[in-house]
Amino acid sequence: MNDEGGADLQVVPTDAQLIHMFSVFSKYIVVCLTGLVVTFLLTPLVRSLALRFGIVDLPNERRPHKRPTARGGGLAVVLGVQAACLVALAFPWHEFQGEFDFHWWRSYTLASLVLVIVGIIDDIRGLTAWSKLAGQVVAATLICLSGTTFGKVFGLGLPPMLDSALVILWIVTLINAFNLIDGLDGLASGLAIISAAGLCGIFILGKTPGDALVLVALIGACLGFLRYNFHPATIFLGDTGSMFIGFTLGVISLQTFTKSTFVLSLTIPMLVLGVPIYDALLAVWRRSVRKLLNGNRAEGTKHRDGLFQPDLEHLHHRLLKAGMSTRRVATVLFGLNSGLVAVGLLITAFHSHAAGIFLIALLAGVNVLMRQLAVIELRDTGKAFLAGLRRPTHATAKALAYPVWDMMCMAGALALVMRLLEPPSENFWHTWFLELPVWVTPAFSLLTISRVYITVWNRARPLDVLMLVFTLQTGLLLSLGIALLIEPSLAIQWCVRAIVISGLSNPAIVGVRVAYRFIEELVLYFRSKSEGGAQKGRIVLYGAGGRCQLFLKERGFNDSRSFDGREIAGLIDDQPSLHAQWVYGYVVLGGAKDLARIIARHRITGIVITATLSSEAQTAVQALALREGVHLTEWCFGERELGSGATQPASRV
Repeated sequence: MNDEGGADLQVVPTDAQLIHMFSVFSKYIVVCLTGLVVTFLLTPLVRSLALRFGIVDLPNERRPHKRPTARGGGLAVVLGVQAACLVALAFPWHEFQGEFDFHWWRSYTLASLVLVIVGIIDDIRGLTAWSKLAGQVVAATLICLSGTTFGKVFGLGLPPMLDSALVILWIVTLINAFNLIDGLDGLASGLAIISAAGLCGIFILGKTPGDALVLVALIGACLGFLRYNFHPATIFLGDTGSMFIGFTLGVISLQTFTKSTFVLSLTIPMLVLGVPIYDALLAVWRRSVRKLLNGNRAEGTKHRDGLFQPDLEHLHHRLLKAGMSTRRVATVLFGLNSGLVAVGLLITAFHSHAAGIFLIALLAGVNVLMRQLAVIELRDTGKAFLAGLRRPTHATAKALAYPVWDMMCMAGALALVMRLLEPPSENFWHTWFLELPVWVTPAFSLLTISRVYITVWNRARPLDVLMLVFTLQTGLLLSLGIALLIEPSLAIQWCVRAIVISGLSNPAIVGVRVAYRFIEELVLYFRSKSEGGAQKGRIVLYGAGGRCQLFLKERGFNDSRSFDGREIAGLIDDQPSLHAQWVYGYVVLGGAKDLARIIARHRITGIVITATLSSEAQTAVQALALREGVHLTEWCFGERELGSGATQPASRV
């Protein structure tokens, strides 16, 4: 194509350029195929040896497979990766940029060999969690000794000991992340392929494609193994394979930490390795909280909760409990990890828009976290918090904490309004100290002489909260009056100060007292989300009045027998004005005349009466329940006479 008066613009690659491009990319193809073929051929041999010597995983509640299955297949993956690395180093490929060379491979192989030996022993005879952790630390330490560093933090170099500690922590975290996620056919292998492909993209965008060669070898080896490991699996990775995969990805991902700012360099690999890391963090969070909860039990109570104690709450277990098939669970988690990889690559490619991309991803992630994936952890954390507040041993500390908190809030609000909204003072803190008696003492004095500091706020009524607000506002009005008497010419400034102090301090003072009730409601919500389910029954509550509220509150107590795992689909009430409205956190589905339709539409298995019904209405509901085949109960509460000769019946409240 000619431009008039100009030189030819060549748009078609020449033969020399095509040969050069092929020589550049051929090594990646050959390395990947080497890992794939070697692993594909060795896996049946490893499987035969495992079955012959009884190295198998037996079906149990944590393993959903149906028959004994060989484990230790990760050995074939290790050999496939190492064979592919030797091919990459042995042949005179076109020169490529990166840190991958014979010296790096030798250090990597020596460190991974320690981990492989630990994994093989664990697959054959089993090791304690502490023994495996020791082996992981040794392997990570060998990587540190080879010269691998964590990088700079906010532009500052780290002390050698801290740098090494962060390298060890990162590698051990990745090892255990893939070790924990390896609980489903093909899951760890598939996630490793997706994560490795994402890291390859980061290296290519960072113009260090040579660093991707080990990842290409890992992709090929995992593809070869996945042929035997995808559902229904005939062999499992075992700790040999899962720990090796996590170790490899952990070591390689460290090389991305120096390519950009610290926040981005840490964020990108965490996104690319997202699902295994997220599952591991949830496991640590969940087990730590449960350990704390069990630590509050009475002495002599047996429990086995701890960081190293397996459970059935990993992401794949939750999705299986939700009714998904094994293949469906793997596909969903593959899709989720692919989405995180895409976000990581977008941040790498568009540095100028990285903050916006990260913010959008963060908001989406928090939404998924809160609504779907961390329900159990949030529920247990809330229960631990509530248990701590309920403990009587904390009564003195809480009695002292509230006055200190109130004083800090009022004094801090005064300092903020004086610093930000008023003319600057030559000696700010001296002026602030002189203003404290006027703007803090009246409200604090009223709080002290009232019943605010002797109220048990986790058992307070709404009236108590209203009285607290009234006391705060009265104290602030007294302060305003005193200020106007001292300096009436600054009336506007004093009014603005009073409004701002009220807006800053009052929410904090009131909020810390009502936080317990708020968290209590959240715990009930997360409890219903995590423990409820159609398999345990779906119920409607007949009556949306005060008795319904008491039922829901009693149901939310940790030791309540009213909570039996049934899911509340909604409420029923005969007041038309409440229909389609939300009451106590549940929608009012209709009235008594709509019950038959509601039972069919929402698959209702039970009705709980939480209202005082007339005999005619109760008879009608009983007939409907009998006709529709649903369980009918009534939640009752009342009082009865106690003492000698008491014969009076209980009176309904």
